[in-house]
Amino acid sequence: MSTSYFSTSPKTRKRRAYKNNQNEETPTIELNTTDLDKNVKKRKKQFPHFRLKTNGEQASLSNEPDTRIPLTLTDIQYLLLHSLLGNLNLTESPRWYVIDKCNGIQQTTCLVLEGISLDHWENYSDEFENTKNVFKEVVEVITPSVYEGSLVQELALVPLSEAEKESIIHKYGSMNLALEARKDLMIMMKAVFPIGNEISDNSYTNEDKFPRTQLVLSAWQLIEENYPVPLKGKLSDAYSDYVLTKHEYAPVTAKSPMFGIDCEMCLTNAGSELTRVSVVNEKHEVVYESLVKPFNEITDYLTRFSGITKSLLNDVTKRLHEVQTDLQSLLPPDAILVGQSLNTDLHALKMMHPYVIDTSLLYNFAGERTRKPKLKTLAKEFLNESIQMGTDGHCSTEDSLAALKLVQLKLSKSMAFGDAVHTNRDKFKENIAKMIKSPQYALSIFNHMLEQKKSSLVVGCDDITGDYHTYLAQAKESVQLKKANPKRIKLITVDSVEEVITSVANSVTDYNLSMAHLKIDVSTKNEKEVMSNVNKWIKTVWDSLLPSSLFVVLFGGTTTSNGLALVNVKHT
Repeated sequence: MSTSYFSTSPKTRKRRAYKNNQNEETPTIELNTTDLDKNVKKRKKQFPHFRLKTNGEQASLSNEPDTRIPLTLTDIQYLLLHSLLGNLNLTESPRWYVIDKCNGIQQTTCLVLEGISLDHWENYSDEFENTKNVFKEVVEVITPSVYEGSLVQELALVPLSEAEKESIIHKYGSMNLALEARKDLMIMMKAVFPIGNEISDNSYTNEDKFPRTQLVLSAWQLIEENYPVPLKGKLSDAYSDYVLTKHEYAPVTAKSPMFGIDCEMCLTNAGSELTRVSVVNEKHEVVYESLVKPFNEITDYLTRFSGITKSLLNDVTKRLHEVQTDLQSLLPPDAILVGQSLNTDLHALKMMHPYVIDTSLLYNFAGERTRKPKLKTLAKEFLNESIQMGTDGHCSTEDSLAALKLVQLKLSKSMAFGDAVHTNRDKFKENIAKMIKSPQYALSIFNHMLEQKKSSLVVGCDDITGDYHTYLAQAKESVQLKKANPKRIKLITVDSVEEVITSVANSVTDYNLSMAHLKIDVSTKNEKEVMSNVNKWIKTVWDSLLPSSLFVVLFGGTTTSNGLALVNVKHT
């Protein structure tokens, strides 16, 4: 028989009551604390997070200037569109960043500062103390200022018309590649190469099934694939002893002539150096052939690969600078150079060229861009030719001709021919068709916004808002018949820089995209004061943002120094 509560002594009952109270209260306290912790952790996990991928890390200012690979303005445009509209295409993820939980971004704000550059950031580092506390990710960007282009046009405009969408996406496989190829090929090329506006008088005809310009690497692809590029500012030091193939180039066209090129190298006490070069034209004729004597002592002829021997070079007197001069005279201003991993050959020649077709990127068996096939394999598979079969090393004439034939074969077929990456993309054809029918892609970033029923605000002084007016007007006009609300995009012109900052700070919570664009007049006398003000402006806008807002600050650069992009997502 159990003992009842009341049958015990008062002292025992009191002790039991105290113990029971303790047992009842303790779990309650622990449960509340656990629930609170879970809620806090849950809220933290829901915040979007911005981080750099490899290409972004390569552009980061954490790298030394001579090792950085800058981004382009197109990269910044993608970031803005991605944060506002979600994924940009079906098959390509952003190439330089990741936004974890991107759908959680509530608002995007972009502050554009023309006239401020990388040099200002570095020279007045102490003036940007608050800004550095806000932004952990700072990347170098090639901006239109270096070639007197329009920052507004390149940041706002997505040059794809409705009529072009289906054929463009079909040819390129993804919207990212389509945007990049169309926009970047000439605009960004002019940022780094001296390209005029006059097209070469070329009567050459071909039977290509599609324009060969679609195979030419874009500016950022050249940079990404480690091609020598005459970058501006401090980055030019990396290729200070390189020369251009022409003093001035003509725009590349579908009639621009192609030249296959291949080099052989030996090892010297200074590294890898050129010992042979071959150039063939589209008629498969050898138009240039030369052995080259390195200035430095050869330590390994690499005969099993290069075919070069000591006796072969005994009587050779031609030097690298003479080969460079020969090629400058030989190549027309719109020549397209063709080769297998041609970046290696151009480094050996110490020459830079804007128009390149690389067979290692055109053909693909694995369906992965990073796995590049060998030229020998490509020649056997697609040309039914056996090359590099001898034991005496490669022949540069044979290799250059094989690469040229591979490009000509592809041009006679289609963009997808021999490319497993494109073949895999064909599986997305039905989804692509759906995308084409959707209004997601239009003429400008503001069309994107209106079509998706999102709101935009642009604020600036009268020296900049006129440049935006055209794109805003086009966007409003394009949606009139689609019953979208043109009032969703608003352009405000104010009288002073301070008013621009105040207007954006007061309005960011009312718009999906807010852009403040300033043209800063910087002179040597007021540089420090201006940078101090810029730091304050950035802090003012940042403080006005709500949690889960993406903030992008773009330094527009100058004619002598590249720009910067500073990116962060506000969490609290």
